[in-house]
Amino acid sequence: MPRTSRRGLEPQAPAHASRLQVIRLSDREGLRVIGEVDLCTREIWRTALGPVAGNRVPGLDLSRLSFIDAHGTTMLIAAAQHRPGAAPLTLTRPPKVLLKVLPLLCPAETANVVIDLQGAS
Repeated sequence: MPRTSRRGLEPQAPAHASRLQVIRLSDREGLRVIGEVDLCTREIWRTALGPVAGNRVPGLDLSRLSFIDAHGTTMLIAAAQHRPGAAPLTLTRPPKVLLKVLPLLCPAETANVVIDLQGAS
């Protein structure tokens, strides 16, 4: 059933509808992730990570990712580790929360991730 505003006149999209967007970069290969990765956006994240795990996407621009939960980080690590040919995944300008959680969930030598803090957004 669609939700309505307090006035009951105009319909509202579900709260999580636009909290995560994944778009192809136009200036280089890869994907830009915008918003938050959490329980409400998990399926969008899982779908975005499919090409990452298949090595069809060389990197993710995370400069506009505002939050990623521990499970989303675990999914990202798994996608990076399952890339054929062991090609590392480049994460451009990830949020601070990811930089703090990543080493706790995965040792650097097994992460198969390259962090680019200076990349263009």
